[in-house]
Amino acid sequence: MRRILLSLLCILACQGVAAQNVPTAATPSPAGKVELVEGDVSIYDKSKKPRRVAVGDSVFEGEGIVTGKDGELHLNMEDGGFIAVRPGTKMSIVAYQARGDEGDKGLFSLLEGTFRSVTGWIGKFNPRSYQVRTPTATIGVRGTDHEPLVIPESSKDGEPGTYDKVNAGGTTIQTRHGSIDVKPNQAGFAPWRGRPVPRLLPQVPVFFKATRHEAAIAARHEAVHKVIDQRRDERRKVLQEKKSKSEMEKPERRKVDQERKKEQEAKHREQREARGKPGQESRQKDQQERAFKPREARDTEQAGAMRRRNLEDRREKPLQERDARKWDRDPGPRGGGRGRD
Repeated sequence: MRRILLSLLCILACQGVAAQNVPTAATPSPAGKVELVEGDVSIYDKSKKPRRVAVGDSVFEGEGIVTGKDGELHLNMEDGGFIAVRPGTKMSIVAYQARGDEGDKGLFSLLEGTFRSVTGWIGKFNPRSYQVRTPTATIGVRGTDHEPLVIPESSKDGEPGTYDKVNAGGTTIQTRHGSIDVKPNQAGFAPWRGRPVPRLLPQVPVFFKATRHEAAIAARHEAVHKVIDQRRDERRKVLQEKKSKSEMEKPERRKVDQERKKEQEAKHREQREARGKPGQESRQKDQQERAFKPREARDTEQAGAMRRRNLEDRREKPLQERDARKWDRDPGPRGGGRGRD
């Protein structure tokens, strides 16, 4: 468990070294497929979750690779190149794209250990977009078969720093203090501490050790460079066909999107109407109540007036009857003439 945690921390540090000024993609691009896996090999995805891989599995942009003392991993890269990760290595594929155009790139970071890389069409057609970054240097390539190697400060294998051995083609080791070109059968070095310019070594250090698959790896350089032009053309053709198909499907997709948008708008309109219906009914009820209220008030007033008239009639009727009785008892002066003096 401690070894796995240490490896994960190393991967995080390795990615931090190379992550500056590198754009990240929303969807990781496939970088290569596993051709061989032996011993202790772990792949760490972007969420830092480790996984095991088998032959035929893909390794993606943004993933880290950690090999144990007996671990070895061979990858067929998407640009037709090849990478053999040696035992005791901690590295990551920081950025990778192989579409066969000017946007192709391959950026790797190496914290500890070594790998052998036979570059594909990225190294041939986009050499400025292919780099290996280490804690002390940046390595550029020119159609190359090379082996970058990093010895950490805690190691006793040799002087700590960045090394690069060239088998074919050429590389450039660059630091803030200068750069050096490395040619076939040479090795360059950028030390961990101090401010010296990178330098060529008088001979290839003994810690560049071959593995039991070295003969097969050495043959890959010629095989790769025989087919990378064809593979690049095939990749460009496939992508162009996909682009053409996508262009042809655009009107249909646009039509489908418009229909979907109309359906969504109709659904939203129905939902708004459904939410507004209770309120509308309530408003209509209020309006009806307001419309009926004056009529009810008039009816009430008319009924009150009728009750008042009836009451007055009942009050006046006894008075009229009383007056009539009075007149019957006292009809007034008789003779219709003058009264007596």
